[in-house]
Amino acid sequence: MTALSPIDPDRYIGTVTQATASQVIVNLPNATARPERRGLAKGAVGDFVFIDCERVKLLGRIVETRIPDSERLQVEPRLGDLVEPDPIGRVQLLACVEQGSNKLVRGLPEFPRIGDGVFLAQPSLLAQLIRNAVAGDRELVLSIGRIDAADSVDVCLPPEKIFGRHCGVFGATGGGKSWTLATLIQQLKKAGGRAILLDPTGEFAAMNGVDDVFVFDAAVPGQKVVHFPYQQITEDDLFTLFRPSGQSQGPRLREAIRSLKLVAALGANVPAQVTIQNGLLEKNGKLKNPINQALTANAAALHQPGCAFDISKLADQIRHECVWPMSQQNANIYGGPDQQSLGYCETLISRISGLVRSKELECIFESNGTSLVAELDAFFADDTRDVAVISFKDVRFEHNTREILLNIIGRYLLGTARAGTFRNDPLVVFLDEAHQFLGRTIGDDYASVRLDSFGLIAKEGRKYGLTCVLATQRPRDVPADVLSQLGTLFVHRLTNDQDRETVERACGDLDRGAAQFIPMLAPGEAVVIGPDLPAPVPMFIHPPNHPPDSKGPSFQAFWTKRKAHPRAAPVRPPRAAGAAPAPASDPQPAQPGPFDLDDIIPF
Repeated sequence: MTALSPIDPDRYIGTVTQATASQVIVNLPNATARPERRGLAKGAVGDFVFIDCERVKLLGRIVETRIPDSERLQVEPRLGDLVEPDPIGRVQLLACVEQGSNKLVRGLPEFPRIGDGVFLAQPSLLAQLIRNAVAGDRELVLSIGRIDAADSVDVCLPPEKIFGRHCGVFGATGGGKSWTLATLIQQLKKAGGRAILLDPTGEFAAMNGVDDVFVFDAAVPGQKVVHFPYQQITEDDLFTLFRPSGQSQGPRLREAIRSLKLVAALGANVPAQVTIQNGLLEKNGKLKNPINQALTANAAALHQPGCAFDISKLADQIRHECVWPMSQQNANIYGGPDQQSLGYCETLISRISGLVRSKELECIFESNGTSLVAELDAFFADDTRDVAVISFKDVRFEHNTREILLNIIGRYLLGTARAGTFRNDPLVVFLDEAHQFLGRTIGDDYASVRLDSFGLIAKEGRKYGLTCVLATQRPRDVPADVLSQLGTLFVHRLTNDQDRETVERACGDLDRGAAQFIPMLAPGEAVVIGPDLPAPVPMFIHPPNHPPDSKGPSFQAFWTKRKAHPRAAPVRPPRAAGAAPAPASDPQPAQPGPFDLDDIIPF
């Protein structure tokens, strides 16, 4: 391999005058932009440069240019001779050019010294060095974007560099975050990968190239209506939904769940002296020992994490639990109804009856469409299907339904990964609007659930072949323990200083000087950062072939149409008796007058 020389004498821009562990100060004698020499000026903020340290060559980027305060008036136009100022610049040190391999590597084997020359990076050479560093001789790569500073050369990354250690996509609204997700998914599918996209807003549901789209309510052609079977959720999830009080309702609810689990485990093999009527375990006046023996014999089934019982019987079973622990005549027999306990539980009973049949929770408690678990199992078993989208557009916000549903889907995916399904067939899970579902605790002091499933995927999913891509416009809301697990980051425009500081803390390669570029990034432009990349690489992400539907309302179109076709004026209610009638016509514009009670529109 012929060694590439990044040093071009014709591209000399200055000399190092001060050096630290992470940056250098450089004289930039040709950086001024006087009208007669603007085209010859060299050295501007954002330029990539090479520093000649004799034995090694270092890559840097200019993050600041200025002139000393004593010379700041010399750049002002004036009559007479022009006095040339002496600009200086600050260069962030990024990587080193490895001799013999023609690629950039992380780390600085040697630091610059005073007097070392600084040269503008040649775009084509810079692109080749970056390509050699991130792709090497790998045949399978994903075309992600282009580097404008390198003659708009494409940057191709192998899947291990993007998804191998989880990935984060950060950016404010309008920065291009959704397009980056769509591009990553399309490139993944083209390369033969498999992915599931959890779509909270439904903007990806109509994207072409998707094999399956699962929705939880009315579907359009090509989409499948599904529900997540409640049997797969945990008791803690039920407690969060039903919100029992801790002193009286909570214990009764837990006893009712245990009784219904016993009914399901016994099936038709009901022991003698255990009474089950209409799918309910009777306790009023019944012997305690036979029930306790049945509970002990079926302990394994009762301790399963799911809710394998008939949820429609839960409210009635709570009524059956409201009995005295023993009768007055025999301590081995349950007593009669405990009206006080039943009174305390009436609100819980009515709440469960309403929620189980509610529109908001039919995605869990009703058999609307097919089972999402069965659909995903079929998706994993079918090698011809690559990408599936689970849309939460029609899932209600009431009762924290969206958060609980997405958390249990993540828990199911992690359980499938632990079973070994993805060890030889890796799966990438994309989660948009991740800040809504990470690190939060929902519920109250008596019953709460921590939304931790995707945090667990970030921490342990990689060893099982399950990796994730978390996209959010609020990086500051991503828990620190999850953020530390993300390897590669695509950072679009971030205007909030707390978000930028969060990214800086998560990335050792991104100092405050480089972070100053983030608020100025153009739509679709991102800084790609990661431990497997030699340096933060700014690039324009390729537009997806089939972009998601992330447009907002078209005010221009709607309001122009509304203005062109005005609606009829609303009919005013009749005035009170004795009031002066309104004039038949009023050719003059109405003048603002005192407040009139007739102008209040009743609801």
